[in-house]
Amino acid sequence: MAKPQVLIMATLDTKDEETIYVREVLQAQGVKALIIDCGSLGTPPPVADITREQVARRAGVELAELVATGDKGHIIGTMGRGLSLIVEDMHRAGELQGVIGLGGGQGTAMGTGAMQSLPLGFPKVMATTLAAGNMRPFLGTKDIAVFPSVADILGMNFILRRTLYNAALCLAAMVLQPAPQDRPPGVVIGATAFGVVTAGLLKLRKLLVGPKLEMAFFHANGMGGASMDELAAQGAFDAILHWSTHEITERMAGGIFQARPEHLDVLAEKRLPCLVSMGAVDYFCMGPHLELTEEWKKRRNYIVHNRNITLVRANAEEMVGAAGFLAAKLNKALGPVKVMVPLKGFSEPNAKGKQFYDPETDAQFLEALERQLDGRIDIIKLDSHINSDEFVAEAAKEMRAMLAAEAIA
Repeated sequence: MAKPQVLIMATLDTKDEETIYVREVLQAQGVKALIIDCGSLGTPPPVADITREQVARRAGVELAELVATGDKGHIIGTMGRGLSLIVEDMHRAGELQGVIGLGGGQGTAMGTGAMQSLPLGFPKVMATTLAAGNMRPFLGTKDIAVFPSVADILGMNFILRRTLYNAALCLAAMVLQPAPQDRPPGVVIGATAFGVVTAGLLKLRKLLVGPKLEMAFFHANGMGGASMDELAAQGAFDAILHWSTHEITERMAGGIFQARPEHLDVLAEKRLPCLVSMGAVDYFCMGPHLELTEEWKKRRNYIVHNRNITLVRANAEEMVGAAGFLAAKLNKALGPVKVMVPLKGFSEPNAKGKQFYDPETDAQFLEALERQLDGRIDIIKLDSHINSDEFVAEAAKEMRAMLAAEAIA
């Protein structure tokens, strides 16, 4: 039986010792490890199985010509493109069972960029000096395992021998014991979720999930909705339960968990039954409370959620904007769409007696949504809260009816 083959992605002009060490660890575990050099400076040691010249050539340029431009951003971008194309080629040919990248800013950008084309469940590891910072731009919607190098990757030492060893063993374990890739034979519903509507969603899950139906929940934090959209486009789901439309308000208000501009475009590309509710559409999130100005705090109704996240009640303008975004997306849907509105509150803090209770603003949101929604879309209003037993039971009934009407079982 052939050994599984993986690719180590690194810039050998600065990270040759570390790359060779990771290869030795992987080989000791029975994994064949190839090295690809995506660097562009200096003269690297001759250890690469795929050279930097080959990487540049795959991007359509000779390395010497590329380096001669002196444009660092252009050089990195071109080498990153060549790396990504080689990874795609190898994966498509069945020559690759896992990837690991080592890097600082440049290496992390190129390594994680190359991982973006690889499917869910495919082993991907990034050992990086950037792990303590904002990794969202690097990870996107992908399941990349990130290992903080702790020490800079600038020559081997006892710290890197520990952190890189663990990163390499993580990849080896995933490659030697691969995750199941099969889709379950029954119905799968993709659903958005958020903490303040979890109580209701747990009840809803109990009512819907069974031997022939499962649900995959995506945290409405910007990347969660994008991941659901991406997987839906790939055919992962039979229906969508857009329970938490929180990311849309984030987008309108400039919050930290914004929906992408293309959020929900998949509904116009594939026929998917979609049941929509208003989970946490009443507020958005900002960063640490201590970083917000006193002037801003005086103007807004907010809750300190934790030291890193501040919840902010959305105003009428922001919510009306969210209604417009949502209506425009739902109106283009190819499949059946129903919208459920809980008139007694959209989230845990948006209930009578709670800090975000603001029925006047919520009414403006609802009026704008109704006015802009296509007439073929049913709007179901219940005089109950989104987390209530009554609302959840009605949602389960509507979801089952939509699946039955589409002969999905």
